Amino acid sequence: MIICSPQLGLNPNSVLGGEVFDREILLGLAKKGIKIEIILPKNKPHDKNIKNWNITLLPISHFPAIFGNVLYLPYLFKIHKKTKFKIIRIHQPQYLCLVALIFKLFHKNVKLVATYHQFRETKFLFFSNIINNYWDHIICDSENVKKKIIETYNVKADKITVVHNGVPSYLMPQKKDKRLVKKLGIENKTTLLFMGLFIERKNPSFLIEVIKRLVEINKNILLIFWGDGPLKQEMIRKIKKYNLEKYIKFQKPLFGIKKNKIHNLADIFLHPALDEGFALAPLEAMACAKPIFMNNSHSAIEAIDNEKNGYICKKDNINDWVTKISLLIQNKNTLASMSSLSFKKAQSEYQWKNAVEKHMDVLKKL
Repeated sequence: MIICSPQLGLNPNSVLGGEVFDREILLGLAKKGIKIEIILPKNKPHDKNIKNWNITLLPISHFPAIFGNVLYLPYLFKIHKKTKFKIIRIHQPQYLCLVALIFKLFHKNVKLVATYHQFRETKFLFFSNIINNYWDHIICDSENVKKKIIETYNVKADKITVVHNGVPSYLMPQKKDKRLVKKLGIENKTTLLFMGLFIERKNPSFLIEVIKRLVEINKNILLIFWGDGPLKQEMIRKIKKYNLEKYIKFQKPLFGIKKNKIHNLADIFLHPALDEGFALAPLEAMACAKPIFMNNSHSAIEAIDNEKNGYICKKDNINDWVTKISLLIQNKNTLASMSSLSFKKAQSEYQWKNAVEKHMDVLKKL
């Protein structure tokens, strides 16, 4: 089987959930023997020498994503003439929907698969209803997104497959790294962890308010902000204003197996995002046996069995977050039980091999 997958990026070190999802799925499909024609902008970082991947690069590297509908089209025709691929797999269809639809006007036997990660990504242009009913199949990463697509665009349920994200096999529980424990000053402290971009949607500044309240109750805690982004300087100013420097530390982004050490420094993982797809960071923390705290405002809450492997909190409600975190810190038995259940859930439900198998089923049926 040969498929074609136009991409805006496949960076092995990406922190973008959708890009990580695409890379893991395409790697897994290649291992299953699916031949994949990938189109990328020039100079975009990507894995090289992957068996069953054939990379075609555009002549330019930077352009508004919507212009991809013009840039990718001649390459689709050229590649199809050579390979006769049967399926086009489109990620971020609000950007590349037109190129797939125009191509299909000339090659009606080619099937179109669209992948969605956040419902807001489906709201493109005035013909959203037409577009979403034109795909031969839709893959989304949560039941919540599936429900919204059905309700908004009247797409038949059997035309949509939910495929949850997975976690890398190298992420697993391990003892805290003694060198990092000493460096960050977290000996004998309950350590809380945030991982992600420092942007408004991820809502990291909210946790500074939470810590401000928590240290009034328990001073034996520390929060690690693991990431980077445009809000960092504003966050630092806020931390200084509240005199929280000894309770909050920053850790630069790490990739690959190095992430295991940071996840395993934590006792509890905090994910206060306001708007999110089926986020990867909480799943990775679960793979390292961490209880998860999350706002009740997005699809990723499907990973949480409330009060079993974590807590679903009221959106931006400091009192709710502080109360629930305090209760868990005080009850070590509950913390241990939640940690164990997080690990078991990640092992059974959030594995890339499972996601790849679901993709295989969709492709074979098409």
